[in-house]
Amino acid sequence: MKEGTLPQQRTQPGDLFPSPADGDRVEVNPPAFNWLPVDSLSEFRVLVESDSGEPVLDETVPHNYLILRRPLAPGRYRWDVRAGDRSRGWHTFELASDAIERVVPTADQLLAKVPDFHPRHVYYPADIPWVRAHCRPQLEALARNIDVAVAQGLPPRPAFHRAPPALARRRYGQTFRRYREYVDRNLVACALGHLFLNDTRAAEYARACLLEICDWNPEGPCAVDGPWGDEIGLSNVRCLAPVYDWTFDLYSQNEHVLIRNTIAHYARQALRRLCRLDFFSHPGNSHPGRLSAYLGQAALVLHGYLKLGEVRAWLQYAIDVYGSLFPHFGDADGGWAQGTFYAASYTKWFQPFFFAVERHSGFSFFEHPFFHRVSQYFVHFAPPGWEIHPFGDGYWIGVEDDEHPGFFAQDPYGVYAERFGPELAREFARRVATPDIYKMHLFDVLRLPFKPARPDAAGPLSPSRAFRGVGLVSMHSDIAHPEDDTAVLARASRHGTASHQHADQGSFVIISRGLGLITPSGYFGGEAHRMGWLKQSRAHNTVLINGEGQPVNSHTAVGHVEFLRERGEWCLAGLDVTRAYPGLSRFKRRILFVRPALIVVCDQIDAENPVSCTWLLHTLSPPRIRSQSGRTVALHPAARHPDTAPGRLAVTTVHVHRDPASLSLALFAAPACDLPCHVTDTFAVGVYEGVPPEFHQDYDPARDHLKNAPQYHLAWDATPQTRRRFAAVFAVNGADVCVEQDAQLAVHGAGHELRIDLPPDGPISLQLDGAAIPSETGYGTCEGRAFQ
Repeated sequence: MKEGTLPQQRTQPGDLFPSPADGDRVEVNPPAFNWLPVDSLSEFRVLVESDSGEPVLDETVPHNYLILRRPLAPGRYRWDVRAGDRSRGWHTFELASDAIERVVPTADQLLAKVPDFHPRHVYYPADIPWVRAHCRPQLEALARNIDVAVAQGLPPRPAFHRAPPALARRRYGQTFRRYREYVDRNLVACALGHLFLNDTRAAEYARACLLEICDWNPEGPCAVDGPWGDEIGLSNVRCLAPVYDWTFDLYSQNEHVLIRNTIAHYARQALRRLCRLDFFSHPGNSHPGRLSAYLGQAALVLHGYLKLGEVRAWLQYAIDVYGSLFPHFGDADGGWAQGTFYAASYTKWFQPFFFAVERHSGFSFFEHPFFHRVSQYFVHFAPPGWEIHPFGDGYWIGVEDDEHPGFFAQDPYGVYAERFGPELAREFARRVATPDIYKMHLFDVLRLPFKPARPDAAGPLSPSRAFRGVGLVSMHSDIAHPEDDTAVLARASRHGTASHQHADQGSFVIISRGLGLITPSGYFGGEAHRMGWLKQSRAHNTVLINGEGQPVNSHTAVGHVEFLRERGEWCLAGLDVTRAYPGLSRFKRRILFVRPALIVVCDQIDAENPVSCTWLLHTLSPPRIRSQSGRTVALHPAARHPDTAPGRLAVTTVHVHRDPASLSLALFAAPACDLPCHVTDTFAVGVYEGVPPEFHQDYDPARDHLKNAPQYHLAWDATPQTRRRFAAVFAVNGADVCVEQDAQLAVHGAGHELRIDLPPDGPISLQLDGAAIPSETGYGTCEGRAFQ
């Protein structure tokens, strides 16, 4: 056997992360096995042995995943993938003693439980009285949605594709945003209104709208996999099957045939696209990641009306995705790699399919570590009232934003908080008022009761949390009270800089009292701005090396969270982003949060040859800049400056006020050098550069205030060195902090003394009130779990 001849090296951003990875602790029983395909091999042999070498499993499969149908005993195992005489090599994993037992059903098992009546998608007829009795506020909002739908009328046939190609691309964005109003909002609302309110206007609208869409060519601009963009097709394949089920009684026999054929055509497109992509090998492609659930729900709705073989194939594909590799962008700690804006929708697309599977069989795909803990992510990254939600595309978009209405879901906590906790997530969900109308996500607002196998499985809440698999860290001062809280968020992720992620490895954000003090910068705007600014390192709070940032759209520009240490009074995160900078041999960032008002960011940057470093920050309010050259640097904006010291390098202090929050900071470097600070409120690439004025979006200043205000970009330039150290000291909300410059930096204020040593030939060291803070890799704890 030739070990190492089935290499598992990812070669592009969308590639699968093989699992279980070597050394993993697996919390699902039985585990699913996923690996990257090699060459054109069409058959793989999977071997599993106990840690003592006893055979446990020997199976051959025609694809690059294996789903077991029986649990394994808890313990330590090793596994290998082989093909002929080629072998990947053994990888070890531990199957946790408290792993969730999750034996995924087959398509045949599930189809056998689908009833022959309608409605049957999510809701049965017997559920209607319960919904009417227990969801009255939601149904009242639904009635208002129906008013809006009737007033707006039927969707116009998409015609953007008839324009010249450059113009068609711009019209496409306008068209699909509008189309979501007609379909994801109006059509779905009216179908639900017919089912639960017996509203005749809703019935008439839903019937007319569904038939109108079925009259269009599904291989035209509405296609899921056509040449003109997929968003219109994604709305259709998402919504038409549930709408058909809920309005089943409204159609003639010929209309039933038309509708079923149209839904089937979109389902075939979805499967065609997934197979062309080879989704089981490349699940990191964002839009196709929605399709498996839509394929599954089409199978459940159309079962009995199409050939069994085709329906079974659709459903088995969906089951295999959610029973093996999903979620690619999520991790066992509950984090979402693409950021909060995308998490708010991408943790909802599949919910109707999951609900339907539960209603038919009692099996729940939600019984999985990610779904158990994703409410922890939303508590840490999307508490009520925040004006920004880092990281990634759409960080500036909120619930009431007009740019993509409803995409940032009105209630991201939803079913996850309801079933799994923690209690603060449930409290945050209770604070979400029933909206005047639902804008996009209506499939989860009328939820049936379901008893989870593990209530409160999200685990206890902590003021800090590391979402290790996606490389995100959150540290809060008062997490239960967002109006008083200060939060420090950071990113160092194996997911690189592709898809909706940016070249922001190592970047951090400071939010206080709901307001962004240190933030990302940039908007969607035009494609030139998005690619030339928003996704670039210069738009984020990180470092440029020799004027260059991290590679964009790269699977190799990665980082990782080395550790998170929570000690109540303070919290320390360690990030390693060396691999995001091709010219560096080391870049480690340490972020210390001494609660509630002192934050220190320390960087250790090493290179084989001298490199210049540009240290970057961005703010949403105009910074006030002052220069001090004394031994003691006062950060408080009202402090009197001490006398200047002849020969001592000047230090720039920056003050940011964003009522009622504020922040002051100073940056120090070793070896000591002049650190001039440059400030501009101009993007290097304008938001709408290259975009004709008629395609500029107008925003409501009350709801979209960030896009009506300038952003401010700060840069400190340090002279070339092979070893460079930085320490930035932040004082939040008027904390009286000063820094003494000597052989070490001595930070006084907020009731503490912090000493920072920046040795040129070694790691940075920290001492708080005389006690050393371990700042190098080692075992710490987070949520009671060992963390490397």
